[in-house]
Amino acid sequence: MEDEENIEDELLLVESQLNGLQDKIKTLLDQQEELYERQAQLKALLEISKTSRDTSNSAPSVALEDWSGKFSWDSQADDTRFNVFGISSYRSNQREIINSIMSGKDVLVIMAAGGGKSLCYQLPAVLRDGITLVVSPLLSLIQDQVMGLAALGIPAHMLTSTTNKEIEKFIYKALEKGEGELKILYVTPEKISKSKRFMSKLEKCHHAGRLSLVAIDEAHCCSQWGHDFRPDYKNLGILKIQFPSVPMIALTATATSKVQMDLIEMLHIPRSVKFVSTVNRPNLFYRVYEKSSVGKVVIDEIANFISESYPNNESGIVYCFSRKECEQV
Repeated sequence: MEDEENIEDELLLVESQLNGLQDKIKTLLDQQEELYERQAQLKALLEISKTSRDTSNSAPSVALEDWSGKFSWDSQADDTRFNVFGISSYRSNQREIINSIMSGKDVLVIMAAGGGKSLCYQLPAVLRDGITLVVSPLLSLIQDQVMGLAALGIPAHMLTSTTNKEIEKFIYKALEKGEGELKILYVTPEKISKSKRFMSKLEKCHHAGRLSLVAIDEAHCCSQWGHDFRPDYKNLGILKIQFPSVPMIALTATATSKVQMDLIEMLHIPRSVKFVSTVNRPNLFYRVYEKSSVGKVVIDEIANFISESYPNNESGIVYCFSRKECEQV
């Protein structure tokens, strides 16, 4: 009886030690994976540093390039713009931005809302072989873009917290094995900073030569000096570190000189070509009215203003402070 108890005690001890070893092995494997990841990042950083130094010593500034000249892809780009996107002509700087991306350059774009930023990366995405990754902060904006591209017959998907398992499986297969049609993939910055699985698939996509372009929309969110800072945007510099040969375009509607410098540094695009379009929008103006202190009167005045000024069912936005107030108005 005593022998049995001793054996059981020792068995429990051995099992406990085995469990402890399993935990240690798992910890060591996790550490090994992190170290391999950091090793790859450091090697890529070193490569970027060497390339940047060599280029700055020997090559003229990229700003000297004439991006409005003739390029081999001009006719294909014009055909895609007109027949796929249904756009008759380029807006200011669009063609030059597209040409610089097609030439494999990193690009920083400052362009007013409504200036046509999305075409600047969507058209090259269609022209270039492989998959374009677009990082955008707003789910509603991502959904709108994906629906718009699908309506044009362009294979685009989004990988977010709302994506169902079937689509997620399809996207991961497209990234890892090149199966299925996928030209443009939209993700939130959180997917880059928090999903090791996604980054692993993206690494395989790049290794196979299928990652063609990275676009960072609303890029001002990277900078703490910007008006709309998002912490997860800070980590997007990892994309240039891990995929140094893939061109990157960063786009925003507003960025001061300080924010622009911050973006270039944080995203690791020191040799980027910068395009700054006017932020003046002549179709917009401000008008200030005296406001009544009585809530119902204010709503009546808004309703009267809309019905008198916009009698043909034009679209517009009324901003409120809360959801409840939105519903009341």
